Amino acid sequence: MKSQTADDIDTLIENEKRALVEECFREVWNELTDEGIDANIIAEVFVEAALKRLVDERGNDQASRLISHFKELDEMGFLPSNRTIQ
Repeated sequence: MKSQTADDIDTLIENEKRALVEECFREVWNELTDEGIDANIIAEVFVEAALKRLVDERGNDQASRLISHFKELDEMGFLPSNRTIQ
């Protein structure tokens, strides 16, 4: 069984990884929008590519769980209300 300290360290590491990914994402997003590419196109391509990659690397179940997670976020109101995930 892991100690609380080990769990805390794992959480810190995961948070740092998430921050790095978000920073990289924002940089690419900004570059693409600066090039005049519509935000909807960028979002669709990123999401589709991420899901395809996740299926290739982790399988359909993992991708399905991620989609379910987004549906739950939408139902809880964490996503903009003018769009619904089908």
